[in-house]
Amino acid sequence: MSKAWTAVTALVLAAVMSVPVLADTFVDTGILRLVNSSHRISKDFVPEMVQYKNTSYYLNDEAAASLARMLADMEEELGEAPMVVSTYRSYERQEEVYNRDVNSAVESGVDIADAIKGTSRYIALPGASEHQTALAVDLSNDGSLEENFIETEAGVWIKENCHNYGFVVRYPKEKEKYTGIGYEPWHIRYLGQPFSDILYENDWCLEEFIAHMKRNKYMLWIDDSNIWTMYFTEEPKGVFDSNTAVSDTNSGGYIVTSRRSKSSLISVIDNDLKARKDMQLKLYTMICENMSQQSDGQAE
Repeated sequence: MSKAWTAVTALVLAAVMSVPVLADTFVDTGILRLVNSSHRISKDFVPEMVQYKNTSYYLNDEAAASLARMLADMEEELGEAPMVVSTYRSYERQEEVYNRDVNSAVESGVDIADAIKGTSRYIALPGASEHQTALAVDLSNDGSLEENFIETEAGVWIKENCHNYGFVVRYPKEKEKYTGIGYEPWHIRYLGQPFSDILYENDWCLEEFIAHMKRNKYMLWIDDSNIWTMYFTEEPKGVFDSNTAVSDTNSGGYIVTSRRSKSSLISVIDNDLKARKDMQLKLYTMICENMSQQSDGQAE
């Protein structure tokens, strides 16, 4: 690696990490909160949410706006879009859904232990459901929630494009060993950018991403417009500006993410390079003047 490239790289990292000091407190966005059978949330947990359009469904405000935009684009491209069949569920509502499925299986002759095991593969226990976060959405073409959703045009579109809107297919195929939930092509989870792109590009589920952050502590991610830096910490300390977000992972720590636009970064680098060039010119001028003075002294 050349010295010039090393210097530019150092400038980029310095510019990204130089965050203006504006506040010494933070707001937990909860956007990366991990919820599963091993990482549960309280029965009393009720997130901030808004009504989704003019429906009976409620979602996190960012998730609601992105979902509306995604389904509108999908309808324009495909001619139709799937319907929303589930969003926020309270702890009590999740309890009803879970027990109803178990009881239905038992009434059909399934042993209670097998009924619980079968239900738990596709329906989370109360307190272990992402629906309680108001960040999860179930989509359907006909009201049913079946694995063959992926065989439809809508299912394929969601799999390939939802990350562009901040969503991920939360329970991907062959990831059950991490998620504890079977393949659900209809269930999407809002993470926002850049996290949805990171999971999509690396073929990770949320559990794998958080494990990666806990193991490696730091990540740099560059997209078309921004440079993102993120790190895992047990307790956020220091100062945060409007370009920095903090989210509890519900997994023993927080992920702190900072965003700098490429254009602003280029400006910082340009200004730094100009300052260095000016300094070099001043030093060169001083050296020349000193040499001139020494020459005049010798001539005398």
